[in-house]
Amino acid sequence: MLFYIKRYLSLEIVITLLLGGLGYWAIRRNGLPLNLRLNPQVIALGLAGSLWLTLWTLLVQCGYSVAKGKAYSEQLTASLAREYANVSPIQILFGGLTAACGEEIFFRGFVQQAFGLVAASLLFMLAHFGKKEIRIVSLWSIFQGLYLGLFFAWSKNLLVPMIAHGLFDMGGMIYFRGFMARREKTV
Repeated sequence: MLFYIKRYLSLEIVITLLLGGLGYWAIRRNGLPLNLRLNPQVIALGLAGSLWLTLWTLLVQCGYSVAKGKAYSEQLTASLAREYANVSPIQILFGGLTAACGEEIFFRGFVQQAFGLVAASLLFMLAHFGKKEIRIVSLWSIFQGLYLGLFFAWSKNLLVPMIAHGLFDMGGMIYFRGFMARREKTV
């Protein structure tokens, strides 16, 4: 579901406020730590995390190409890219910010601290479950949840997965727009 809301800016903001608000309330209610201290190390770790997520995604994409063929890999990418082919620059910016804020406060800040890394990653995957043509990508999001959760566990700072997630999502939307533009030129 969360794959699809980035196309609708107002819905994206509402979902972010709900997830972030619920997560923040639950963090405070349960007395969980909330470290949001910004420093150069946190920025560097967030950037490194975003690069790791990007590299992992490219490796998975190459794996699909090797295992199932280039046509399958291209079709899978196109199925997801269609969702973002016409997003505006403001939607790209807010798409990254909303994922960074709302999702990370809820999934890592609350769920992971209260119920553990695996539970947070499974719930993250379920929240990103999509239509049949991108189901495999939806299933893959459990690994993104695990990586974001590990970034948080190692750093003890929620800003690290926030930066990584936000930059990854913004980069993904830019990539998908370009992918669809290139694909339309060849058709």
